[in-house]
Amino acid sequence: MESILLECLLGGKYCNTGSKTREYIVPSSLASGLYAWYPLDGNMDDLSGNARHGYFPGGVWPTTLGPTYTLSRSHLPSGAASFNGTDQLFANNFTVLCHEDFAIALWIFPNYVVHNEILGFQASPGQNPAILFFLGATGQLAFQSFFNDGSNGNSTYGTSSMAFSANLWTHIAYVHNGTTRQGNIWVNGVSVGATSDVGGLSCSTSQWWSGTPLTIGYSYYGNVSRFFAGRMDDIWFFKGRQLDANDISTLMNLP
Repeated sequence: MESILLECLLGGKYCNTGSKTREYIVPSSLASGLYAWYPLDGNMDDLSGNARHGYFPGGVWPTTLGPTYTLSRSHLPSGAASFNGTDQLFANNFTVLCHEDFAIALWIFPNYVVHNEILGFQASPGQNPAILFFLGATGQLAFQSFFNDGSNGNSTYGTSSMAFSANLWTHIAYVHNGTTRQGNIWVNGVSVGATSDVGGLSCSTSQWWSGTPLTIGYSYYGNVSRFFAGRMDDIWFFKGRQLDANDISTLMNLP
């Protein structure tokens, strides 16, 4: 009991003090700018305190029953979301501007590492997404954003320096600097890549390609709609702040 209580005080992911309920705790160092946190422990609930729960977008979006739930990286039953790569996704309304600080962090366990889409937001299927986070043609983790100046389009793009391995839990993050309009890709707590603008335009204070929702487990890229195949755990969204190495280490060390 004492060790469990100590873990609670240190800001563990959950506290089990012998009852049938768990108390989920946001570490104080991560409270600022927290938009949503999805532990994915059997549901799509946001436990940041902001009640931005995941939902099924419906309408023009693919019909889905959402992910199933399976053993997490810390061996918690139904402690991670499992996506079949065919028709499973969920959504939230996280959107950001290219001149805003923001960050996205999560654990992934991909079934394969070539053309495996993680998330993105766009107005509807088949439209250029505003932002994308995905495993690309070479198995590297990539972040890409699309924007325009009213008549011409452009993008910001960057990849990790290494390719990923399938069937392995890996922590990933993207941290965006609103001042420079660029960001860094982090893998297992190490900054391994940076974005840069592609083409002659730079992102000003205009919105990237507009649209919600942000779809988790699905995105459209390269004229192809793709679903994520694998597992995800502990998805964190931050708006109006960047994460540093200590912040990402804190996220990685939550149970």
